[in-house]
Amino acid sequence: MKKVLVVGSARESFGGVSSTIKLMEQMPVWKEHSCYWLGTQIQRNYLWKLWYAMKSCFMAFFIIWRFDIVHFHTVPDRICLIIQMPIFLLAMLGKKKIIMHIHMGNQLRNHTANKLFLWHLRRADLIVLLAKKWQKLFLESYGNIKTPTTVLYNSCAMTPHSDYANRKNTILMMAYFNNNKAPDLLFKAWQTLQSRYPDWHIYMLGNGEVERFRQMSIDMGLQDSVTFTGYVTGRQKDEYFHNASILCMCSYEEGFPMVVLEAWTHGIPVVTTPVGGLPDVIEEGRNCVTFPFGDADALADKLAMLIDNEQQRSAMSAYSQEFVRNHFSPEKINQDLRNIYARF
Repeated sequence: MKKVLVVGSARESFGGVSSTIKLMEQMPVWKEHSCYWLGTQIQRNYLWKLWYAMKSCFMAFFIIWRFDIVHFHTVPDRICLIIQMPIFLLAMLGKKKIIMHIHMGNQLRNHTANKLFLWHLRRADLIVLLAKKWQKLFLESYGNIKTPTTVLYNSCAMTPHSDYANRKNTILMMAYFNNNKAPDLLFKAWQTLQSRYPDWHIYMLGNGEVERFRQMSIDMGLQDSVTFTGYVTGRQKDEYFHNASILCMCSYEEGFPMVVLEAWTHGIPVVTTPVGGLPDVIEEGRNCVTFPFGDADALADKLAMLIDNEQQRSAMSAYSQEFVRNHFSPEKINQDLRNIYARF
């Protein structure tokens, strides 16, 4: 059985890459292939980042030779590629099989002239993308790259079946708040709805430009119905998800959003833009409802429709939990990853 060195962000980092690695470590395929995780980036100050990157390169020099496959989890960002490049060069020197696992979606269009990214792609043995939609986009936009591609969906840790009854009248948005995540769109929609639903409340889970958007919510008169919690994890996060009635995502760009998978595992009906790889798996009205990018009026209509229809929310809750078990469970993704490693 070929041994695999997995290279990516620190477990403590915020976002899909670290979540993916954490779940991989719990899968049978991790032990089967004697996988070893080597972190290259961490969300700290610049000195910590530099030390962390240098340490990973130093370790790679001594351990990479005992592995057959090097599985890079990366994005086309130049800093990320530069940090991982010494390990990439060592993998080439050792004639290891190289997998480039790209954690990005429609932003791929912006990197077709990125010479450093193209250099890595040409020298990899396999490129893994997050959704069939992104595989199609890659083949269209990177026609000069002859490296084979495949698709591996993100996995999501499963939770016990959750009964939708006794949920609180809450709407969640969970994100690193910035213009791309568009929390202002939810505020605009809620500004037209809050008087109709005074017993409903929005919780904004996450960090980012929190103070900017908090002030925006105050300026829009939403301070009594919108609460920013900061970045939450563990039991506190589980409690918010267990009690929520709706999850809202307004993003313009995503790869394959983990927050939607997490909502589905907790049986939370999702209202979202058709962002990232979601069009691969959207079943309108069954596992989510969608609205056009940037359309606050349409978002308000979708939210009102769900708030007024508890029966539909309950049906979506049950179906979403079953859907994610069938398509994104660790067991399903474990087999898909096992098939990828078997190619070598």
